[in-house]
Amino acid sequence: MAESHDTIKKEIIKAVTEKCSDESLIFKVEKELEVMSGTTGLESKNNLDSFYDIWKKNLKRQNPRTGSKNEVHSWTAYALNITDKKPEDEFLPTRRAFARAGFPDIDVDFDDLNRHKVYEYVIDKYGRDYTANVGTWGALKPRSAITRIGKALDIAGAFHKGQDEYIKQNAIKVKEINDSLPKERNGAMHAKDASGRDVVVKTAEQAYELCPDFKFYMDKYPEMMAHLENIEGLLSIPGAHAGGLVISDIPISTIAPLRKGRGEVEFATHYDKNDLESIGLIKFDFLAIKTLSVIALTLKMVKENYGIDIDIENLPIDNKETLALYRSGKLDGIFQCESPGMQGVMKEIGVDQFDDIVAAVALFRPGPISSIPEYCKRKAGIKDVDYFHKSIQPHVESILSRTYGVLVYQEQLMQICNKLAGFTITDGYVMIKAVGKKMTDLLLKFENQFVSGCVDNGVPKSVAEEYWNSFIVPFADYGFNLAHSAAYGFMSYQTAYLKANYPEEFFCSYLNVENHKKSQNREEKIEKLIKDMKKFNIELDEIGLNTCRANYEIIKKRDVSAGVNKAVISPSIMVKGIGAKSAEALVECQPYNNLRDLAVNTMAKHSKEVNKNTITALIEAGFFKDYITAYNKKHKKKNTKLTKDKILDNFVKYREDEKKRKKKGLGDQDVFDMLGDNE
Repeated sequence: MAESHDTIKKEIIKAVTEKCSDESLIFKVEKELEVMSGTTGLESKNNLDSFYDIWKKNLKRQNPRTGSKNEVHSWTAYALNITDKKPEDEFLPTRRAFARAGFPDIDVDFDDLNRHKVYEYVIDKYGRDYTANVGTWGALKPRSAITRIGKALDIAGAFHKGQDEYIKQNAIKVKEINDSLPKERNGAMHAKDASGRDVVVKTAEQAYELCPDFKFYMDKYPEMMAHLENIEGLLSIPGAHAGGLVISDIPISTIAPLRKGRGEVEFATHYDKNDLESIGLIKFDFLAIKTLSVIALTLKMVKENYGIDIDIENLPIDNKETLALYRSGKLDGIFQCESPGMQGVMKEIGVDQFDDIVAAVALFRPGPISSIPEYCKRKAGIKDVDYFHKSIQPHVESILSRTYGVLVYQEQLMQICNKLAGFTITDGYVMIKAVGKKMTDLLLKFENQFVSGCVDNGVPKSVAEEYWNSFIVPFADYGFNLAHSAAYGFMSYQTAYLKANYPEEFFCSYLNVENHKKSQNREEKIEKLIKDMKKFNIELDEIGLNTCRANYEIIKKRDVSAGVNKAVISPSIMVKGIGAKSAEALVECQPYNNLRDLAVNTMAKHSKEVNKNTITALIEAGFFKDYITAYNKKHKKKNTKLTKDKILDNFVKYREDEKKRKKKGLGDQDVFDMLGDNE
């Protein structure tokens, strides 16, 4: 660009000064121009250059426009009459997206039933040689490190007993030692320090200091502790990112080593995401979220049942039924609120506004979880809101007031460093990363810069140092960003809105989504949903071979005005051991009067989909319970019982006899009395 940034700044300041003489406004403009000149927009163009271009183009018009919006909260735009809207919040470039020193994170959520289509589209558009999974490397954590060291050292002293005993006894001893470590909660080990505060345990050294039982074993086996210090954290297991893809404009094999990919993607890189960024490639996260499938199915069902089109992206965020649901803690099936711990947090916070949900999403993770009691007490008025020190309060109050003085988001930390210590926003972002990666030299530089900046703003040096060590650095190690929290908080609110206002449709949709997933704990999740349904006066109907369809269906709506206080959902015939194709085949051939009907009706077109394994699954799910009871009662005098094996044998015989009947050209006569099925 022809003009330097200094020239641009002088030109803008001159124009502002000509329009007004308010020194405080001019000061704000100067600060904004500094931020703009040091940050880059999403199109990789300097923000000051972009602003200057917009201003100049507007001036060239015969009738310069004055807008009515100010979404970036710019005093400069207001002072130059580009808009007549005064700023109401922080200037937009202080947001995280403008501060990142490297490539942005590009995360896109898709419903899990259709994510494969996105993969297929990307591979088809860019080419198989130009797309790959992002590689990952698993590091040795305390438990896995102990397992390996224990076997290598023969901690059980069983090598002389032979291979089988060596493996068995060392596995027992290693498990005994690992069990002395704290149990994991939300993906991290937690312990209490000397003052009773919750601490995240990341290393064996921390566990040694905080966990007496683990210390006992390490003192007993000191050689194990010595080796732990050497191998803990080493990269160990290669893998592929669950949703990460990298796309290149040249064949990836020419710039990165490859290995076998996962799912639809043929290749994965040996490089992880940081290495890929260093060679100029961006990671794209195509995330599969079942919640989006639940939302889509619920909206479809609400439309079918009531003719209502819910604008799910523009819900009123003050819906009283939804906020009451959060306070009740009945949040099974609600995005980000599946765990009992999170449900308890929502009750404890006493959610009465959308901001509480967003804050809870950010706070309920290793590290900031210890701030939840403080947040709740301050919100409830039990404890006064404070800002660490009276000299710091004027600089940070506007940043922390919405979260009652508690640090909740990374953006807040970056803004504090900017406003209190004079950091650029980019420096604030780099500082956060430096803390996370334990970059000691860089942290020392930032500490000196922070303390010096605070002193320049009237904060005593000792207070600045304490604030850095006890407030800034601990949060920088685990803080969550606002944009992510707000997005997840709103998706949580969307599911809560549907559950609170359309519970039958919500539960029915959720059951169907879970039922179509092939997860190991599918039945456990379905059982949990059914139990939760009862809290909302929704019952699951009895299973029946002729009444169940392939999917769960609402068969009775609740209508309090008509005296119907309970809704009823019909179960799916797609139980454990029965897939979608088998379920659809069973439904297509309904009704069945007896086992013979089941065998014969499904034989012609669906003999593969409905077989002995299908019948076994139906028996174990209880579909033959009444049939077996009735048969055994009728034949009680004969002292015979209808067992699972006999049902399976009869099923096979019916099909074999049907084949013989058709082969001989016999009419539709009943030749099954001898098996007792039609009696």
